[in-house]
Amino acid sequence: MANLTIRFYGELNDYLPLSRQWGSFFAEYGDQTTFNSLVYSIGVPSSEIDLILVNGEAVGFDYLLQENDYISVYPLFRSVDISPIHLINRGFLV
Repeated sequence: MANLTIRFYGELNDYLPLSRQWGSFFAEYGDQTTFNSLVYSIGVPSSEIDLILVNGEAVGFDYLLQENDYISVYPLFRSVDISPIHLINRGFLV
């Protein structure tokens, strides 16, 4: 098993247990695990995710996790235009 640090922002915290809300936490995963597999195992619906940053870089759901990654996961942006950034559900690319 390998480890990474992940943080969910905004209303994505509603899908997490209280002990994991509003802060970073460690997660373990196996070889060849994608971000999509990890987020599914944590219980956050991928349909609610708009932006995934790994070590500060935008990635997609098919990203293969690496040891010691720092992942920031953002909900759908409804009132702020972040279209220049990679948006998962809208198909934009950097």
